[in-house]
Amino acid sequence: MGQTVENLRKVSFLEGLTSVELQELSALCEVRRYADGDPVFTLGEQIPGVFVVLRGAFKVFRTDGRGKMQVLDLTHPGSFVGEVQAFDGGPIASGAEARGETECLLIPATALKRIALGNPVVADAIIRHFASKVRNLISLVETLSLHSVPERVAQLILDHQQRNPNRTLVEFSQTQEDLAQCIGASREAFSRALRLLSDLGLIQSTFPVVRIVDIPKLQRYARG
Repeated sequence: MGQTVENLRKVSFLEGLTSVELQELSALCEVRRYADGDPVFTLGEQIPGVFVVLRGAFKVFRTDGRGKMQVLDLTHPGSFVGEVQAFDGGPIASGAEARGETECLLIPATALKRIALGNPVVADAIIRHFASKVRNLISLVETLSLHSVPERVAQLILDHQQRNPNRTLVEFSQTQEDLAQCIGASREAFSRALRLLSDLGLIQSTFPVVRIVDIPKLQRYARG
């Protein structure tokens, strides 16, 4: 139970809980493990709570029924999935599968809703988290509808670079296929975009490592 408490401490919207409350919540949580490629949940399913990624990753996606996939998120340890459904009680609007050997913590929806109702600090953190998700989805819609594939790839590189803003080297942990699905493109189009950005002198690519040659110019290119 001690390790579960430590894992709960890392969940951003639970920072307002006391040690006693974390202990009580940890007793209700469940650890789940998945092999690479295992389904975690499917579109339209009623999921029991919020999945907190401890190790590995989730690929969260939607498909059109004809094999075309749009990746909504590629999570990392510390990320969580399913919080919207935990609060509205509806079926989940996406599917997810494990990327690599993955371990996660499942926080029951009933327990999370009870905590949010009784703890204004947690409730405020959850509201801010939902607001951030809405902003990210608006940004995704804008990217897919208003920008070319090379512009989307440029922005994807910049987004990853912002995780280490003092570096010009970006090393992707995902495949070109996964990254292409994040921006609504094929793997072939993603690869062509990398070559174009290299030809323009904006990056040097030896995928999965990309070096940004000129950040301001890449930023201007990404804006279109």
